[in-house]
Amino acid sequence: MTATFHRGLRRAPLLLVSMLLLGACMSSPDVQAQQPGTTSEHEFRSGLLKRSYRLYVPRGYDKGKPMPLLVALHGGLGTGKAMADVSGFDRVAESRGLIVAYPDGLGRAWNAGSCCGKPMKNGVDDVGFMKNLVDDVAGKVSIDRSRVYGAGFSNGAMLVHRVACEAPGTFTAIAAVAGGIMVDKCTASKGTPTLLIQGRDDPRIPWDGGEFEGNYRPSIAEIVSTLGKRNRCSGGETVVTENDTVSCRKLGGCANGDDVQWCGLKGVGHQWPGGRTLLPGLLGKNTDRYNASLQIVDFFLQHKQ
Repeated sequence: MTATFHRGLRRAPLLLVSMLLLGACMSSPDVQAQQPGTTSEHEFRSGLLKRSYRLYVPRGYDKGKPMPLLVALHGGLGTGKAMADVSGFDRVAESRGLIVAYPDGLGRAWNAGSCCGKPMKNGVDDVGFMKNLVDDVAGKVSIDRSRVYGAGFSNGAMLVHRVACEAPGTFTAIAAVAGGIMVDKCTASKGTPTLLIQGRDDPRIPWDGGEFEGNYRPSIAEIVSTLGKRNRCSGGETVVTENDTVSCRKLGGCANGDDVQWCGLKGVGHQWPGGRTLLPGLLGKNTDRYNASLQIVDFFLQHKQ
């Protein structure tokens, strides 16, 4: 017995390392199931990094009926909680029937390719984090894997583009608000339905493209062209909405129903349209005549893998 005990001690460090590696993309099991209509905070390891997110489960949730999942990504200097406050997605989730996850970027930023902050400089695997996040949420609540959507603002919008490029299929459809594609090459083997929303007077993400703080930001026209090729859209553009606040267009003939739509808001700056306005003196005006969160969710729910 003594020899067996000492052999066990010698093996313990190896066992501990193995458990840590196996747990790199796993979280500890929940002690108690989350109640509908509540928000909870969670942590788990993605790779070797501890990551966190906020989870909202609407009142209509029934664990026997899987619900769509929306992953909502904050902009630079933001947090998951700030994204919930700015977007108001919890209210839309109640009316449309979705679960919402609000992850936190390391250093309040995301590695979206050529942007932004320490995650970009340190090569943080945020694409892997998104994939692991979906798995972690699925271990806590019942989600419909055929309806997992990704929406982001600014730096978060850049990341949902990168996920669609480098890990297509992670998100059934994406929506990018005030943030473009920041990866040089895309090897996506399939298209992803995409909705672009941006203020025409955005000082940080120029509608017609250009540099901001030494970093090139592609124009809406460039992004639409890239997405049209990736989604194999054979038709021209048509009008979806046209009024004195917003102008929306879409490409026709996209393969597999992988729509490409884009909306420009007149007089709006670097803001989440219809959401809480942030630093208007620095970032520009907002509008309450267009609810980006509602439009995004209604676009998403048209698509299923």
